[in-house]
Amino acid sequence: MNKPNLFLVGQPKSGTTALHNFLGQHPEIYMASIKAPHFFCHDFHQESDKFHGMKLYFDYRDTESYLKLFSQAKSTKILGESSDHYLCSQVAAQEIYQFNPEAKIIIFLREPVSFLRSLHNHFVKVTNEEEEDFTKALALEDARIKGKSISPRIMCPSWAHYSQRINYYEQIKRYYDIFNPEQIKVVIHEDFRANNHQVYQEILEFLEVDPNFIPEYKSMNVSKEVRFKQLNYLINNQIIKNTTKKLFSQAFLDFVRVQIVERFLWKPASKSSEIPEEFKNELQQKFKPEVIKTSEFIGIDLTTKWGYGQQL
Repeated sequence: MNKPNLFLVGQPKSGTTALHNFLGQHPEIYMASIKAPHFFCHDFHQESDKFHGMKLYFDYRDTESYLKLFSQAKSTKILGESSDHYLCSQVAAQEIYQFNPEAKIIIFLREPVSFLRSLHNHFVKVTNEEEEDFTKALALEDARIKGKSISPRIMCPSWAHYSQRINYYEQIKRYYDIFNPEQIKVVIHEDFRANNHQVYQEILEFLEVDPNFIPEYKSMNVSKEVRFKQLNYLINNQIIKNTTKKLFSQAFLDFVRVQIVERFLWKPASKSSEIPEEFKNELQQKFKPEVIKTSEFIGIDLTTKWGYGQQL
């Protein structure tokens, strides 16, 4: 059975969905039809089961069902999957290495404040987050670490410990400690967004496939907010979702998500959802040491690229 040798490990809300789509168009690459199987983050499986008292999330837990995601690939050179919480998992790097030590790893990084704002917005849309105000949600972090003020629909309680998601250095180092650095490529979200084609070509060269292939580029995961809250809350009930998975094909469910949920229940985010400048500066000051340390580790000047080199 075919075995994946490419892993897009995150961060979420940083370009992994777009790259997954663009790579899947390449004739030498097969990307799993199910995005985010999250097979290798067993720590999150256990955390989720304990919190919910049942196996409510994470469908792919055994090797046989996981490898079926790649059963349609034939002579494809690269078989890949994208699970954007692998990066913050404590165990995923080691488990991926044990599964395939020759695998290639792609890591996306995004400017911390915009990343957290986008992640919070996503959690609100899919009803993993009950506090709609970004500043208030971040202020709840200490309480949530103590097990309080947690949405009953969060997949894993630790996912709402927002500032801990900015431990970029530690997250990246887990992969560099195990894999040969030549097997790892770090992609900066802002570079990818500014020039899809150039970064895409660099990734194809990293994967050692034809770098001249040009996919159909299109915008994905444009920032949106909920239009009809009660209906959105009902549709995002995980028990209902798990039932529909058994009744309908994945192609049909994808159609419903894209053509109905994302178009009808969600709308483009308004200007009012932007982060107050004073609060943004406060967060940047908080995360600046992490940005500097990460910059030095990966050899990319993130302090300048993200505006952290100036006086904050």
